[in-house]
Amino acid sequence: MNKPTKTQLQSLAELKRLGGAVMTSHWTNGIGRRTRKRPVPPFCDELSRWSYDRLPKRIRRIFDQHPRCQYVVCITNMRAANRALRESA
Repeated sequence: MNKPTKTQLQSLAELKRLGGAVMTSHWTNGIGRRTRKRPVPPFCDELSRWSYDRLPKRIRRIFDQHPRCQYVVCITNMRAANRALRESA
């Protein structure tokens, strides 16, 4: 895989700071009508509630706290994400 860009590393660091998982409705740019979805950083995925039983506890916690949430942006490869953040520092 190619080396992540500076912007991707910043997004990855923010997602890790937020606990490794966040609702897709909170992963946006813009204000009002000009709101759009932020790109998903490397080592992350957008997962649905449908796969709840196979998810780690840090991701299931988001679904438990927000019953109407259907999708979550989360770090799926934590080891590679930590390595990329460590190498960038």
